[in-house]
Amino acid sequence: MMNFIRKHKRKIFVVVIVAFLGGTFMGGGAYLFGPAKDHDAAATVNKSKIPLKLFSSIYTASTDMYRRAAKESPSQQELEQVKIQTLQALVQEELFYQKAQDYKIMVSDAELKNDIQSSAMFRNSQNQFDPNIYYSFLHSIRMSPKEYEAMRKKQIAGEKLKILLASAIKISDSEFEAAVAEGFKGSKEEMIQIKANDILNEWFMKIVKSAKIVTNNNIFHQ
Repeated sequence: MMNFIRKHKRKIFVVVIVAFLGGTFMGGGAYLFGPAKDHDAAATVNKSKIPLKLFSSIYTASTDMYRRAAKESPSQQELEQVKIQTLQALVQEELFYQKAQDYKIMVSDAELKNDIQSSAMFRNSQNQFDPNIYYSFLHSIRMSPKEYEAMRKKQIAGEKLKILLASAIKISDSEFEAAVAEGFKGSKEEMIQIKANDILNEWFMKIVKSAKIVTNNNIFHQ
């Protein structure tokens, strides 16, 4: 089970992310949008600030990627959508990180180092970690090593929490057999993934609705 979750962790939480994107800015805007009290923050999540510089770095990197992929400049509407998606992703990461802290989930410096050095993004043609590639990447997204590594630690903590929660989700043989009898065509592992999505989506949306999230609306008027 744990091996499956680790192998498919990027797929398991797709529904969680989609529901968050659809719910917080459309159905739940009243509790998410508010007046900016700190112009150096893109948002505050339960009093924890998401630095405006971090938002700007990721937003700029995202728009640069779009230009390279599409070979054209995004429209104003597309730029606004990237802003929304960037802010949503950062808010989601912060919420998962805060919950990871509640569960006493830690990320050591050794774990962070291993995560960075094992990333395919930073490997050279000999498949070895290349500091020059790493620092070139940081330069391209306008982030210092300290800023990027702090962000990555939060992301890893959130990923560990997701794995912990998903590991508790089970499907009995009788439950799987009943689903197959009703027409389910997938494997037992696929059924676990669907169940994990549903349960974790519901769990996360409760967290979003109970959180105090205030965004800096000025970023949508630039």
